[in-house]
Amino acid sequence: MANQPKTPHRTIRVEPDLWDAAKRRAAQQDESVSDVIRRALQAYVEQAPIA
Repeated sequence: MANQPKTPHRTIRVEPDLWDAAKRRAAQQDESVSDVIRRALQAYVEQAPIA
């Protein structure tokens, strides 16, 4: 998502080991952890509503 418009910064708490693993995996796929988080959040909100 390079060259995307600036979005507000958000603060989240993530265990160091999980963050480091996410950074490594994202880098292997030539993306940022922010890209991964945005995609995960989008998938989360698009899920069918809970009845």
